[in-house]
Amino acid sequence: MKNVTKMNENIHRLTMAYRDIFTTVYTVRTESGVLLFDAASYDCDVEQAILPMLESLAITAEELKYIFISHDHPDHSGALQPLIERYPNSCILSRSAALKERYARFSVHCPQDGENILDVLKIVTIPGHTEDSSGILDTRTNTLVSGDSLQLYGIYGSGDWGANIGLTSEHLDAIEKLRGMGIDEILTAHDYHPFGYHYCGRKAVGDALDACIEPLLKIKEMVLQNPAMDDAEIRQHYNASTGLPAIGVRVVAGVRAAMKQGRL
Repeated sequence: MKNVTKMNENIHRLTMAYRDIFTTVYTVRTESGVLLFDAASYDCDVEQAILPMLESLAITAEELKYIFISHDHPDHSGALQPLIERYPNSCILSRSAALKERYARFSVHCPQDGENILDVLKIVTIPGHTEDSSGILDTRTNTLVSGDSLQLYGIYGSGDWGANIGLTSEHLDAIEKLRGMGIDEILTAHDYHPFGYHYCGRKAVGDALDACIEPLLKIKEMVLQNPAMDDAEIRQHYNASTGLPAIGVRVVAGVRAAMKQGRL
């Protein structure tokens, strides 16, 4: 099927357009059932892309045990309503209290860090982009499906697509946790500068984790060099001078908060 890529024996990747970039849905198959990672952006994505993918992979309604929402942003949970209506016996996994309230009539579970799902999958909380950001570690291959949690230098596109990390201290803790997990492969939701969406091997994983911190350090340096500038001015300076995806003001605010805490 067009736009579906086999990543390994257990994981398939489906890409769909979102504004001027793309977003991604993954299927993760286990002997105990299938987990669908994220729910795309638009209602039409379900009929036009997700259902055809599930059919092409011979995934039945009985096998689809979980719909995992990496975080409650519209390009990741936007099509959840028609999807869960189609698969009402699937359990929604989400760490978002707002999402849990919206879908209260369905089965919704808020997973905890390290919780096992379908025997071989592990929940990994990765806050920073949002408080509820999380991923799935397939322990069979040490593959982390990270969603939008690891933004590196950001996504090329219009608007504020660059390193959109507002909870800097929490993100630094998450990165250090990931470094100690022995991850061999990372699959992301978008194409992040400079390494894309697929980081295979310990070195590539380490380089990607380094690239999650480097833009925050660039912002710190600018803050220190320009003490009279406010957040909006630092943002403008970064966007004008780096040639990298554009950051938002919240990223500068997050860096300042981490600096005050002595974390950056």
